[in-house]
Amino acid sequence: MAYSDRNDGADLLFIHGHVITMNDDLPQAEAVAIKNGKIIYVGNNKQAMMLAGRYSKVINLHGRTMIPGFHDVHIHALEAGSEVGGNCWLKGSRLKALKPQLLSCLQKQQGTDWLLAYGHELETLLEESQDPRGLLDSWINDRPVAIMEQSSHSVWANSKALIAAGITASDKNPRGGIIMRYTSGPRVGEPNGILLETAGEQVYDLALKPNPTAALINYEGLQWVMDELPQFGITSISDARVYWKRGWLKVWHQAEENEDLTVRVNLGLWAYPNEDDESQIEYLKKQFRYDPERLMQINQIKIYSDGIIHNTTAALKEPYNVSLYGVPATGLNYFDEQRLTKYIARLQPSGYDFHIHTIGDRGVHEALNAIESNRSEKPDHRHRLTHVEMIDDDDLPRFAKLNAIADMQVAGKFTLPENQYWQEPYLGKRAFRTYRLKDLHDSGAHYVLSSDWTVNDLNPFIGIHNAVNRGEQSITVEQALNAYTKAAAYVMRSEKRTGSIETGKEADLVVIDRDILAVPRKSIKNIRVLLTMLSGQVTYQSAEM
Repeated sequence: MAYSDRNDGADLLFIHGHVITMNDDLPQAEAVAIKNGKIIYVGNNKQAMMLAGRYSKVINLHGRTMIPGFHDVHIHALEAGSEVGGNCWLKGSRLKALKPQLLSCLQKQQGTDWLLAYGHELETLLEESQDPRGLLDSWINDRPVAIMEQSSHSVWANSKALIAAGITASDKNPRGGIIMRYTSGPRVGEPNGILLETAGEQVYDLALKPNPTAALINYEGLQWVMDELPQFGITSISDARVYWKRGWLKVWHQAEENEDLTVRVNLGLWAYPNEDDESQIEYLKKQFRYDPERLMQINQIKIYSDGIIHNTTAALKEPYNVSLYGVPATGLNYFDEQRLTKYIARLQPSGYDFHIHTIGDRGVHEALNAIESNRSEKPDHRHRLTHVEMIDDDDLPRFAKLNAIADMQVAGKFTLPENQYWQEPYLGKRAFRTYRLKDLHDSGAHYVLSSDWTVNDLNPFIGIHNAVNRGEQSITVEQALNAYTKAAAYVMRSEKRTGSIETGKEADLVVIDRDILAVPRKSIKNIRVLLTMLSGQVTYQSAEM
């Protein structure tokens, strides 16, 4: 009996395609067969059609390209989707242009008594002749207002917000944060409305305290994100900052229970810098969960070593050329090396992998030291350093030696080599040795690419485009694609199930409108997704497919 006459053939067959498998043993193929959500064959059209049964669905790709589903291992899902407080996204660098936008957001305020917005530029605010607190008070003074800077590392607050948060002239800076102050005039020493790093995070924790209305809004926002991700071919994510004190972990649990997830998810629980260590560590231990059969894992800890360069809060080995008022000359730490070492020691045995924010070269060095202090003879950890904008030469080879993963984001315009000059006032010549992607590759490091959405664009093709158009720090298209698929699956402990198109793996597949290996490098950012599948189920399909 011919196989095609039987009822137990493949559920779905893709034929006449250009399949980029990311499998070294079979890099490219023509056809893929799927049954019960798993790949049962990868190879040529003739052999694939022998797996067709009476009820098999056959899709002719007509030469279109298929790739594995993208893994974006650093996004901020609820921060992107939730509209608690108004979720007002401000556009434009001129402060005068922000006022009407902010006033229009008053109509969208919900889920909190605070008006919250995002997107201003700290440099522009600091250059303003009028004091920042007074300027914001002149716009809105009848309720607390907090505007997060576009990088999320500073907050601009009005007087009502400072009063609500209890931030006064007598308050000391919180660990990992700076309360900027007036330096002249009758208000010398008082907070001027600019809160760097954890000082701003504490204000947002207050504004986003859990309540039933906020929980519903958060859930609706997460549903929007679940619809958005497959449109870009994304089938797996790591949520890089789950604020469990804001009720966000409960929202994720609800989405899982309601079967609303359209991607595989690793949650990175936020380690609060100003929380008591013992109580926080015990809480985090109890939340750990890893079950490969489920879509959602709770197996990562998001923890910050330092801040960012343009706030002069990234931790450097040598002082900044210019530092913001009140910030130490070599930046600051959220978690210093000793405390980071302690958290890894206490939580690594539970199975947690650490996702460590490191931007300055000192931050990178200290994070590597913390990993090395907890390294076992047969390391099974998947700890990673994210951002890694500055890496000292001596630390480059340590990534491979310590099995420490480098997670870089290059999807933003400011990460391009031609835009490195904007950090020159702070770093001098060091600004032109940032984002050492090719150097990481050459060092033998396990590296991945991710978006840091919403700081950067979510579209993986923009990230790949920027990775291969970086001058001397460029990598190849194949290497960039690997960093978003197979290499990233390893970060999520999913490499045996996803990341490549191989027999036995989950059918997490993406069809795109052109061959990513053949188009000019400058055109990669224009590639569009036509079809996305998770375990053989369509999560997105364009009208062209």
